[in-house]
Amino acid sequence: MRSNAVLTLALCALCACASAPKIDYYTLGMDPSGRVDGPVNFTVERLSSTQALGRSQIMVLASPTRIDYYATDHWAGSVGELVQQKLAAEFGPPVDGRKTLVVSGKVLACEQVDRPGGTDARVKLEIVVRDAEVPRYQPPLVEKAYSSTRSVSGPHPDSVVEELSRCVEEIAAEIAADVSRL
Repeated sequence: MRSNAVLTLALCALCACASAPKIDYYTLGMDPSGRVDGPVNFTVERLSSTQALGRSQIMVLASPTRIDYYATDHWAGSVGELVQQKLAAEFGPPVDGRKTLVVSGKVLACEQVDRPGGTDARVKLEIVVRDAEVPRYQPPLVEKAYSSTRSVSGPHPDSVVEELSRCVEEIAAEIAADVSRL
């Protein structure tokens, strides 16, 4: 009798596993675009993110007042960590003899935006750039919100994530351009 109960429980567990949905994991494209070239080195600290971006699922702004998440499409890490890694890839490795600046901040948006005429990918970052040699209590060199929105061919996670990667590439180029004007 006991072995039948164990067998039944094992069979139920197997059936539950067989019906579990397949989860797909995504990361931003980490190949540098080559759009950033400047006279300084950048070190990117881990970026924090809003609470809405704290979930592992890819966020969808379904309307101006409603957010959804893809059920089976997840980020491979935290959004802050992925954006940090993408920015670091865009800024490239340090070059000897160059001044080093530290980039920190917060990810305010990294999402699919559904609009009446189609779908967009949007990234918004609140960025602070400081000289690595200057104490943190000194005013930063740059403190600015950067935003990039790109049209997506359709509401498919693959397309959305590709365009989110391009959004971060555009923002990295803007940050480097702002620093070069200092």
